[in-house]
Amino acid sequence: MCLFAVDGTWSVDFNNENLGVGSSGRAVGNRDENVRSNTRRFFEECKYPDNKKFYFVGPGMGATGADSWRIYFNVLRTIEREINSGNCTEIVMVGWSRGAAIISELTEGLSSLGQSNSRRDPFQTGRGERMRTINNVLPGGKLPPIRYVGLFDSVAMIMRAAPHDQQWGEDITAEVEYFAHVVAGDRTGPLGGLVDFREANPLIQAKRRSILHMAHVTHGGVGGESQTDSARQAYDFIRNHATIAGVP
Repeated sequence: MCLFAVDGTWSVDFNNENLGVGSSGRAVGNRDENVRSNTRRFFEECKYPDNKKFYFVGPGMGATGADSWRIYFNVLRTIEREINSGNCTEIVMVGWSRGAAIISELTEGLSSLGQSNSRRDPFQTGRGERMRTINNVLPGGKLPPIRYVGLFDSVAMIMRAAPHDQQWGEDITAEVEYFAHVVAGDRTGPLGGLVDFREANPLIQAKRRSILHMAHVTHGGVGGESQTDSARQAYDFIRNHATIAGVP
């Protein structure tokens, strides 16, 4: 198995600056005190070897997560690289906030990749960013099992001017064997008059699923502050289901 952990928007503000850099080379944190997000805690405490664990700092461009697609493709390329090298025979993904939404989107992207063995990929040209099609992405066209997906309060958000935009949902595809999600009490409705949260878990096709609603807990209380009682409860829920799925 390999773990791919994607943290939430502004996660750099929730982590200790001594934690170094993530898998994409970005600084993990800027806090002076010893504090971690739940995603970072899961990454650190997971007992996979270091070469099978990958941590990605969350979006840093505001609550809408405007750079989420760039992170999405960074994670996807890393997954493909590890599969093609033979290092990753099963996939585990854990995330918080917009990072969790990126992961839910990855289940859809990986599902499509497993069916077609091709995908679209952005690249830079002298005239800006363009998209190209990459074929024969996976060896033999076979996608490894997605063993476990654990989400700390996924918040896929869309601009209020485009309420039917399907680019960012919270669907979990049938390729996922075990799925667990902790949903905070403040994650619905408009945010600042510009964007709306999507409904949590509109379509879950995972083979096994478990949802914990923490109605009196904030979004940050679920995933951003691992030292609080509520965050520990959320962490234990995601960690216990990971153990059931066979994640050490």
